[in-house]
Amino acid sequence: MHEPVRPRPVSAHLLLLATPLALTQMIGWGTTFWLPAVLVGPLIRDLAISSEAVFGGITIMLLVSAAVGPRFGRIIDGGGTRWAMAAGSVCLALAMAILSVSQGLAGYVLAWILIGIGTPLALTQAAAAAMAQLAGPNARQAIGMLMLLGGFASTVFWPLTAFLDATIGWRTMCLVFAALHLVVCAPIHVIFLAPRDEEEPVRSHLSRRPAALPLNAERRRSAFILMAIAFSLQGFVTWGLPLQVIEILKAYGHTVAFAIFAGSLMGPAQVISRLAEVVFGRTTGILAVGVVTAAVMPVAVVLPVISPGSAILCVGFVIGYGISAGAMTVVRSVAPLALFGRETYATMNGWLSLPQNLVFASAPIVYAFVMRHWGPTPTLLMSFGAALVALGTMVMLERRFRHDTNG
Repeated sequence: MHEPVRPRPVSAHLLLLATPLALTQMIGWGTTFWLPAVLVGPLIRDLAISSEAVFGGITIMLLVSAAVGPRFGRIIDGGGTRWAMAAGSVCLALAMAILSVSQGLAGYVLAWILIGIGTPLALTQAAAAAMAQLAGPNARQAIGMLMLLGGFASTVFWPLTAFLDATIGWRTMCLVFAALHLVVCAPIHVIFLAPRDEEEPVRSHLSRRPAALPLNAERRRSAFILMAIAFSLQGFVTWGLPLQVIEILKAYGHTVAFAIFAGSLMGPAQVISRLAEVVFGRTTGILAVGVVTAAVMPVAVVLPVISPGSAILCVGFVIGYGISAGAMTVVRSVAPLALFGRETYATMNGWLSLPQNLVFASAPIVYAFVMRHWGPTPTLLMSFGAALVALGTMVMLERRFRHDTNG
C-alpha cells in the first residue's frame, strides 16, 4: 500500500518557483544596470565618451522601457510570460554583443536602446507577472522571494565584472554575458515557464482565499493615479540618493572610510527588509506595509540634517533608507496585483512603469545637480520633501482601498 503524497509546504513550493527566475534576474540586472558603475573607466578610455555619457546609458534604458512597457504588458497578459521573457533574454544578449564591438557613442547608445527594450520583457515587470501567474493568491510571498534572491545582483556581479575586466577585458566579458543570457536565462524562461498540468493541484492547494471584488473604472483610475504618484516620488529618492550617499557623508565631515562603511550597510538593510516582508508580510495588508515603508524614508533622510557630525545618526540614515527602499520594491510589485488582479497585472504594471521610469531617469541628473550646486543639506531636504509627499499619497491609497485587497 502506497503512502499518500504529502503536499510540499507553501514556503518550499514558492522557493522552488522563485529561485530559477531569481537567477535570471541576477544575471539580467547584473549585466546591465550595474555595469557602468564598474566599467566607467574602461568605457571612457576605449569608447572616447564622457562619464555622463556612460551613466546616460541607464537613462536611455529607463526612457525606452517607459515607452514600450505598456505595450509589452498587454502582450504578457495576453500571451503569457514564457516567450516574452525568452525574447527579452535574446534582446539583452544582442545588446551585450553590440556593446562588445562598439567603437564610440553610437554603438554604446544602440546597446542601451536594446537593453531598454529587453528590460520590461525579461526583468522585474515580466518576472513579477510570471510569479503572479504561477503562484496565484500566494504571489505576494513568491514575488517577495524573487526580489529577495534577485537583490544580490550587485553583490555578485560587481566583483565578477571587475575580475573579468581585469583578466579577459571588458569586450570579451560582454560576450560572456551575452552567452549567459542565451544559454542560461533564455532556456530557464522557455523550460521553467512552460505550462504544466501537474502544477494545477498544487496551486489549488495553495489558493483557497476568495478573490477581491474587481474595482470599477473610476476606482481603478483613482488607485492608478495614487500609486503612480507614490511610487514615482519614492523611486525618485531611491534612484537618485544612493549615488550621492558617500559624497553627502564626506561633505558633512566624515572620513572616506566611514562613508564607505556606512554606505555598505545599505545593501544588507534592503535584503533584511525584503526578508521580513516575505516572512511576516502575509499577516499585514500590502498597502499597510507600503504606508509603514513610506514613513521610514522621510525620517531616515532627515537624520543627518539634524546632526551632521553624528556618526550614529548617519548610520541610521543609511540603514533607514535601505529598509524603506528594499521593502518598497516589493510593495511596487505586489500592490498593483492586489488591486487590479492577475488578469491585467502586467498591463497595469506596464502603464505604471511609464511615469515611474520617466521620474527615475531624471533622478540621478537632478541629484547630481543639487548636490554639486547647493550641497548635502538641500539634497537631503529635497529627498525629505519627495518622501513626505509619497507618504501622504500612500496613506490616501491605503485608506481608500484597504478593503479592496486580500494582500
